[in-house]
Amino acid sequence: MKLKTVIIGGSNTVMLPGYLPSLLSTMGRRGIELDVVADLAVGGTTSAFGLYQLKLCDQLADCDLLLIEYALNDAFVYGDERRSFRHWARFYEGIIRYALEQNPNLRIATLVFGARNGSFLSAVPSIDAGINYISQWYGTICVDVSRHLMQRLGRDVVGHPSFYSDQGHYARPVATTIVANLIADELEPALNRPHRAAALQPAIDPEHFAGARALDGVQLGKRLGRLPVEYSNRRFSVSALDLGRDRLRFEVDKGQLLAMAYVCEPKIPPLDVRMGEETHRAALLKGGVRDGTYKFLVSMLSFEFLYGVTLLQIQPSLALTLGGGAEGGEHKLHVPKDSIKHEAFPTDPALPISGILFTGNLKVCGIEKKAGSEANGSAAVAKPAAKVEAPAPGA
Repeated sequence: MKLKTVIIGGSNTVMLPGYLPSLLSTMGRRGIELDVVADLAVGGTTSAFGLYQLKLCDQLADCDLLLIEYALNDAFVYGDERRSFRHWARFYEGIIRYALEQNPNLRIATLVFGARNGSFLSAVPSIDAGINYISQWYGTICVDVSRHLMQRLGRDVVGHPSFYSDQGHYARPVATTIVANLIADELEPALNRPHRAAALQPAIDPEHFAGARALDGVQLGKRLGRLPVEYSNRRFSVSALDLGRDRLRFEVDKGQLLAMAYVCEPKIPPLDVRMGEETHRAALLKGGVRDGTYKFLVSMLSFEFLYGVTLLQIQPSLALTLGGGAEGGEHKLHVPKDSIKHEAFPTDPALPISGILFTGNLKVCGIEKKAGSEANGSAAVAKPAAKVEAPAPGA
């Protein structure tokens, strides 16, 4: 059996050698060839980025299997707080519903990994439980690796420091091989069962994000009249709109700006988001870029921090202005768990936005020029040779 496969996930899926190459070879020996037609995994990303990636992917309608691996990162970012958990569930349900809308014959399998010293060792983990619930609701495959490891090997083995290479990755090659074999044990019978398309189930949360819209760097460039900057490495290339010192005006009716994909490079400033009378500042810098380990990292900033207690509410209209932050000025600081606070501000900032994900009816998406800056002009082409991987922890 040969199954055309699309993959979305974090750095456990990117990691070489890791569980994925072992899983592909193991499944092949068992008579199921997973033909990977699109590997969209990017380290340090969550289900929000997975939904964004699928919105830009044209292989879904013609593939057989979607493989998802975000549980570890999702748990790291969203945790157990009720409001954040429900917002996360809208992303995950959105992935499932959108994929099945594009291809009712699609099989979907989600892999649930846990971090070293994760909550699954001693309690019921919220994200894992949510994935199991949503998967059962839609009749998709869920391979709860953390649960199976605990049941088969016990807490002492899974909780031992040697089972992980760091906070967010299984140790190579022993633990990754164990994980790959465990996944194969669950996937093989599930994929061998006869599969027929069924009617899409009613939504669990009517406000799920399956209908969210995505604009990538090329689309933003065309809309805003700018040439994109190209960042490349041996894994992939990404086009980004370099905002520089200018600002992006964004307005939407009955929706939210959910997330911004960007390229973290050494000259990146923090992001200032003006909403009403308040300015929120978000740290965009990753430790691996600051330290010179990577020339750039593909990243995503989720905007839950903007909305506070109104996170789950649909507002009649939303108006935001986004741009690079500078010294001074009153603001509310947000430092994402996988970012670090900016200790200095670049004199020649680069703010490469590679895409946005949003809900609602887009009214305005335009540039507010900084005095003295050029309207257009050719963008520089940057092609670093660094391998893109997620900074730890949370990868």
